[in-house]
Amino acid sequence: MALFKNNTIFNFRFRTYFIPLFFYLLTVFFFCSPFLGLKFLPPKMSVLIAIIILTLKQLFNIFLFNCKLNVKDDEFLRYRYCISGTKSLSPACNSCHVESLLDIIFSNSPDIITFKDSKLKYAMCSKKFACLAGKKDSSEIIGKTIKDFLSDKNQANILKSNDRYVMKKRVSRTCFYTDYSSSPELKYEVVSTPIISNNEVVGVLTLSRDVTDTCNLKDSLELSNSQLVTLLNNTPMFAYIVDTSGNYILGNDKANRLFVDGVDYLLTGENIQVNPEIFKEEVMAEDVIIKANKQNLQFEKRFTTLDGDRHWYSICKTPLFDDKGNLYAISTFGRSIEQEKRILEQRETYIATLSHDLKTPTIAQVRALELMLSGQFGEFNQEQKNMLKLTLDSCNYMYDMVYTLLSTYKFENGDISLNFSSLNFTKVVKESIKEVLNLAQENSVTVDFSEKSVYKIVADKIEMKRVVINLLSNAINYAFQNSRVSISVKISGKNLEFYVKNSSPYIEPSAMNGLFRKYVSHSDKFNKVGVGLGLYLSKKIVEAHGGKIIAKSFKNQSNIFGFSIPLDCSFDSKPEYLVGIIN
Repeated sequence: MALFKNNTIFNFRFRTYFIPLFFYLLTVFFFCSPFLGLKFLPPKMSVLIAIIILTLKQLFNIFLFNCKLNVKDDEFLRYRYCISGTKSLSPACNSCHVESLLDIIFSNSPDIITFKDSKLKYAMCSKKFACLAGKKDSSEIIGKTIKDFLSDKNQANILKSNDRYVMKKRVSRTCFYTDYSSSPELKYEVVSTPIISNNEVVGVLTLSRDVTDTCNLKDSLELSNSQLVTLLNNTPMFAYIVDTSGNYILGNDKANRLFVDGVDYLLTGENIQVNPEIFKEEVMAEDVIIKANKQNLQFEKRFTTLDGDRHWYSICKTPLFDDKGNLYAISTFGRSIEQEKRILEQRETYIATLSHDLKTPTIAQVRALELMLSGQFGEFNQEQKNMLKLTLDSCNYMYDMVYTLLSTYKFENGDISLNFSSLNFTKVVKESIKEVLNLAQENSVTVDFSEKSVYKIVADKIEMKRVVINLLSNAINYAFQNSRVSISVKISGKNLEFYVKNSSPYIEPSAMNGLFRKYVSHSDKFNKVGVGLGLYLSKKIVEAHGGKIIAKSFKNQSNIFGFSIPLDCSFDSKPEYLVGIIN
């Protein structure tokens, strides 16, 4: 290295090699002089002088060793002591390979490594540092300070101050340096450590690494965390996490107030005050279910306030697992649904009142028209009979629409209690066909059902008959004139499958998915009258029996609607929409 061509190295090797050699020669001369016939000194005196010279040589070695560790011109020499070859001081020096090891480390390390002497001049640096400084190799950096090649003087002063702090305090220190000259900016973590010898700081060893990606990721995570906290704190719900022992870990502002003060501030401006201790007990009781099942839990419950009122809340609890699959915490989200419940209650009251007000006079009209058509009030001519039949059909349609509306809301609220019994499904289908024959004749449609087999199932006869009638009516209403509606029934495993096929316009998949939603139909497109509840109610009834609705449309102008239900529906579980409520 160029470093070893200067006078300091020459003086160092002179002291290391030539002076000890001079002592050795002088010792040999005096020790051997009596045997060589040189009698300028008595033999005993020559031996004594030789012993004294050996002693002086050892003392000089000790002095030389201390000099090697306290070279003032270049502190780097202390780390090159191993190449001096002074075996008397270090017999293992020729086998430790320190020089080659340092060269490998400084040349191949991906990190930035530098060593500065006590004057904070660079004595050694890694290849990575030389490249970043814009130099070809380390020889252009050795002997210089950081200010000699760093363009940003402010950063240079910061790094130099950091080194001086390390030398003065004799402690390691970590700082961060930003290279503003690069694009994009690069950030480095700088760790400086003092090198102490004989209780004296002789230099500073610095290790640096590029932490730009780490800092950017940290900033991104902090920003995301800040955004998440802001989002959670401004949502109209409380959110918190507790451990398996029920200890509160963290939560948003609403959860903190609820746990500490027992207060929940609603969007309506109303404040809900509950007993926080009772609230915590209820939370722990609910979490027992989570710990037992280790599954999500969604339910509605009522909070009892300090003044005795009860307010509805929707709660969602989720178990949290570690990498080994062990449950370690439970997260909870909850929001007030009191306003929704009040609106629902008002709607139900309105629907019930409206339905009752419509249903009662409609039934009276139907009965009166049936009596008139029976001839009990005298005979009518044909035109009068036709007019009465049209009026009766209109009243029956009104009655069915009111009944459908009421049934839909009852199914949605879980108020329907299905009456399961063994029934002949084939008979149910035939009875349904009779009820829609007039409709089929009006639309010039023929209904085919030639099944002779008897299919026994356990289901609610009234509700299943309503489904069959709805599907048949739907098929007849939208079928082409002078076409056929085919009905088929079959057993598939433990399920009964019912299909109604008609010739009618092709239904796009996007439209098919919406047919079973509330108030959705194709009535306007095909100049039909309807409220869009028939298929929706049919789907609810089938799901309540543990089955599923079937709908297929083909581009050859044919459609199939139907359902599949268990042969014994009484043992099937409730559908998903019947949500359990905790009062």
